[in-house]
Amino acid sequence: MKIERALLINPPSGLYRRDDRCQSKVEDQTVAVIFPPIELAYLAAILEQQGVICQIQDYPVTGSDWDIFRAHLHQFQPQMLVINATTPTMVTDLQSATIAKSVDPEIITVARSEYFSFYDERVLNDFPHVDILLRGEAELTIAELVTASDLRTVSGITFRSEKNEIIRNPDRPLLANLDILPFPARHLLDNRLYRSPENDEPITVIQTSRGCPARCIFCSAPLVAGYKVRMRSPENVVAEVEECVTQFGIKNFLFNADTFTWDKNWVIDLCRKLVAMNLDIRWGANSRVDTVDLEMLQWMKKAGCWVVGYGIESGSQELLNKMKKGITLDKIRTAISLTKQAKLKTHAFYVFGLPWETETTIRETIRLAKELDTDFFDFNIVYPLPGTELYALVQEENLFVVSDASQASYATPAVRSYSLSPKQLEKYRKSALWQLYLRPHYIFRTLFTAGSPRIMLNYLRFAYRRTLNLLKN
Repeated sequence: MKIERALLINPPSGLYRRDDRCQSKVEDQTVAVIFPPIELAYLAAILEQQGVICQIQDYPVTGSDWDIFRAHLHQFQPQMLVINATTPTMVTDLQSATIAKSVDPEIITVARSEYFSFYDERVLNDFPHVDILLRGEAELTIAELVTASDLRTVSGITFRSEKNEIIRNPDRPLLANLDILPFPARHLLDNRLYRSPENDEPITVIQTSRGCPARCIFCSAPLVAGYKVRMRSPENVVAEVEECVTQFGIKNFLFNADTFTWDKNWVIDLCRKLVAMNLDIRWGANSRVDTVDLEMLQWMKKAGCWVVGYGIESGSQELLNKMKKGITLDKIRTAISLTKQAKLKTHAFYVFGLPWETETTIRETIRLAKELDTDFFDFNIVYPLPGTELYALVQEENLFVVSDASQASYATPAVRSYSLSPKQLEKYRKSALWQLYLRPHYIFRTLFTAGSPRIMLNYLRFAYRRTLNLLKN
C-alpha cells in the first residue's frame, strides 16, 4: 500500500475526551479542559517516519463542520483518512468515511477506537465505507499498514478485502518498550487551541505509561493497554517535556497514565530529573489512593505538580467491593490527607449508577465527598464501555435504557440501577454537584487560594459556565 499523504481527524461530532479510557463530553466535567489529540499525533509521527506527509485536523475544537472537512479533502487530497472515533459518537464519526469516499472513491479510510477490539466485524458490516479498523495499540500497526504489500500480514487490523470479505487479523502484542515510539507530532497541531483552564496557558498531554493491573469492572484501560504497567524511562519523559518547553513554549502538562504513581521509585526518579532540568513547569497526574505516600507526593510537588486526581468512585465500601476497585474508605481518607499535607490540590472522581446503586449509597458518597473536601470533584454517571465486565452485566440484566450510545453521557444515563431510574440518577448527580459547589467555605477557599488575579478570574468564568450548564440540564 503506497500512501503519500494522510489526513488524521477528530470528526466534527462534538467536544469529547477521546482517549480510550475517558470518552466523555468536555462540558460534563468539572475541569472543562480540552486536550490535544495525542493519539493522532503519535500516529502522525509514526507515519512521518515512513515518509508520509500528514495533516491533523481537530474539527470540534476549531468549530469546523462537515463542509470544512470536505474542503480539506479537496485541498490536501490525502490517500488515507484516519478517524479517531469514540463509542458515544461512533455513528457520526464514521460518517466521515462516507463523505471521504464521495470526494475520492479511492481513498483508504481507517478508524481507531477501543470499541473495535470487540465489535470490529459489526462496524465493518454496518459502515461499508470504512476500509480498515485499528485494534489495540495502533502505532506499529499503522507503520506496517502503509508499507505492507498484503494486508493479511499486518497484525492488529480488521479490514475489508477486495472481494468485500471481512478479515480479522491476529491481535498485535503490546509494545514492550515505549521509548521506541517517536514523540507526538506536535508540529502538526495548533498548540494554542489547547489551554489550561486554570491559567489559560497552552497545555499538552505526556503519556508516561500504559497498562493497569486493577480490575475495576467499568474501566476499559486494561482491555486495550493490558494489566501490566509499562513505563517509559524517566529520561525519555523528561526529553519530551524539554521539547515541549523549548520548541513549542508549552509549560503546562497532564502526565497521563492509567496509574501514574504505580512505581514509587520511578516517580521519584522522574521528579528528580525534572527538578534538575529547572524547566519551570506545572503538571497534574492521576493516581490510585493505595499507591501514594508522603515522600512521593512531596517530590511531585517539588517537580512542578500542582494537582493529583483520584478515582474515589463511591462512599460505600460495599459498592467499592462490588465494582472491584480494590481500595478501602480508610485508604481514601489517608491518600487525600497526605496529598493535602504535601500542599497539592486534590481532584476526586465519583461515579453514580452502578447496578447496585441505591439512595443510601448515593447519600454515603455525597457525605464522603463533603468530608474529603477536595479542591475539585466530578460526579459522573457510569457509562458502560464495550468489553468491560460492567457492559456484560448491564446487558445480561437488561439495564440499558438507550439503544443509541450517543443519547447518553457522563451526565445522561445509559443505564439504570436495580433500584434507581435514569431520572433519579440525573437528579442525584445534579444535587450532589450543587451541594458541593454552594458550600460557602468552598467558594471562599477556591478564590482565596487561586494564587493570582488571572487564575481567580478563570475560576469565576468557569463557575459561571458550569452554573449555566447545570441550570440548562
